[in-house]
Order: sequence, then C-alpha cells, then structure tokens
Amino acid sequence: MPWLCCHRQPKAKREDQYKVADESPEQQAADDDEPKFSWDRRPQMDMDRYRIHDLDTATEVRRGVAGQPMAIESCKNSNLLVLDHTSTITVDDCTDCLIVLAPCSGSVFLRDCQSCTVLTACQQLRTRDCRTLRIALHCATQPIIEETSNAVFHPLSLHYDSFIDDMTAARLSLFTSHSNSVHDFTPEKGSIHYRISKDVLPLSSDHISILNAHGVSVDVPDSDIPYREPRTGPGHFYYSGCSDEVPRLKFVERCRKVAHIVSTTSTVSLVDTCEVDLHKHGTKIPMAIKGLGTLVVLEICGDKEEIEELMKNNDAGFKEVPEQQYEALATALSTISQMAIS
Repeated sequence: MPWLCCHRQPKAKREDQYKVADESPEQQAADDDEPKFSWDRRPQMDMDRYRIHDLDTATEVRRGVAGQPMAIESCKNSNLLVLDHTSTITVDDCTDCLIVLAPCSGSVFLRDCQSCTVLTACQQLRTRDCRTLRIALHCATQPIIEETSNAVFHPLSLHYDSFIDDMTAARLSLFTSHSNSVHDFTPEKGSIHYRISKDVLPLSSDHISILNAHGVSVDVPDSDIPYREPRTGPGHFYYSGCSDEVPRLKFVERCRKVAHIVSTTSTVSLVDTCEVDLHKHGTKIPMAIKGLGTLVVLEICGDKEEIEELMKNNDAGFKEVPEQQYEALATALSTISQMAIS
C-alpha cells in the first residue's frame, strides 16, 4: 500500500478550482420562492469580460474593467492590452506576448510565462516560474521575482487618454517608483536572474504600430510618467505641495506638466522625482510644510541659473529647496523610500 503522504491527486484545471457545484432543482425552486431584496437583484457579472484566454496570434483590447480583477491565461504570440484600471491582475502560461496593463491598485502576478514583454504600473509586481521577460515597470513597492531567470526591468514610458485618471483611481503616484529595487526570492550563487536597465524598453515597429492604432504611445515625449535620466552632477531640489482641499488629480497634472518640461529640456536633466504623503512622513521633511497634505519633489541636474529660469513662475508653484537643507531632504527621502520597500 503506498504511503499517503506521497500520493498526489491529478492536477486540476485552473478553472475547476473555482467551479461551484450546480444546485438541485428543489434548491433552485426554494431559492425562487424566497423574497428578493434590492441587493439580490443586481445583474450578474459577465466574467468573460474580465478574462482573456487561449489566444494565438491575436490582438485583444479590454476597456471598461473599472477596477475589477483581471485574468490573462494561456495566450501565445498575441498582443494583449488592458486599458482601464484594475484591482489585481494574474497573467498565467503566456508565451511570446506583448502585454500592456493599465494601472493596478494591487498586485500584478506573472506566472509560468516565457519570452513576454510586459508594460505596467502597479502597487506590487511578483513573478514566479518565468523565463526571459522584458518588463517596463512603475511600481509603488519592491518588485519580487521567484524561480525566474533572464528578466530585464526598464522604466515605464506610457500614455493613453485616461492613463492619469487610471493612476489616480489606482491610488498610484506618477512620481514615486521602486522598480529598481528588485528582490530575488530564490537567488542562486553565481547566477544573476535579472538586471536593471535605465533605458526605455525598445519595441519593434510592428508592436509600436499596434499600440498606436489603439491610442497607446510609449514615446518618452508623450509619456505621462516623467522620464528620469542618469545623474550628471550635483542635483538641485524643487518642491511643490498642496492641501487636502485641492483635488489631487488637479495638483498631479500641474506637477506632471512641470516635470515634463524639465525632462524634455536638453540642457538639464530630471534625475529623480518623489511624492510624499505628509500625513505619514511630514515630520521627516526639513522645509516648512504647515497646512500641506501632499508634497512632490523634483531633483534636477544642470546649470543652476538655467534651472532657476526654467522653474520660474511655473503653474504648480514649485519652490527651490535651500541648499543648506539639501542633505536633510535627501536623507528624509531615502528613509521614506526604504520604508516603502521594507
């Protein structure tokens, strides 16, 4: 007789794990006789609307997800675009796919995927049992890889009409990302499972044409996420804050426009950006911030006088941080960053 601990049941299909047994006719009749309340009369969700599966050499675009979970399964050689914010996304068993995912307020899971290109902004990214991934990422926390090899992480450059609205709905910041702080949960001595690239993810002309046809751009001048360049010298800090009474979307858009002007000016470099919740971290900030709820900080390299002229009279009200507070601010931002990934 075999040992029970070594006996394995046949592997169930993924969809069978969530299958609900059918009710008997008697039970259905009893349910029909029960009084119906308003919350019982809600229309049933069409689950296929939130699932993309078993595609081969196809292009699929999903909108109208409206913050629901999304699942992508068993696709090959396909272009998969989810262009509305989600609460969580699972991508399973996909090969040779281009996957563009709108901002996700929770986790993006990549499992058993090979040779895929993924562009996403999310609260958390986790990969497991994946091979050869190219990931353009904007992540609020530390990305985690597990049993994954040959993964390359790039900064995310992305624009479509509702991207900023989707970032706001997903409670993500355009200015804060920890995509460079990847944690390998299963490291091997002598092996490097991932690398970080500071360059924007290059796409083929065919992929770019497909994205453009659906209103998506990955060009840096179009990107809603400010592109951060390598440091070329000492940085100069500028900050702007808003109170809780100011609509966050309005404040973010003003700051984004200023950051965009800086990042597209060839003689200066935008090297870092950060958004700080002052209700959580206000005591760490050295500047006067009384009455403010949110702070956006830009670090810019270049000629000081040229930067001052560029930042003069900006719509978002950015002010220069006094030089004597640079070190204290840099230390505070580093501490806040470490708290986010710990």
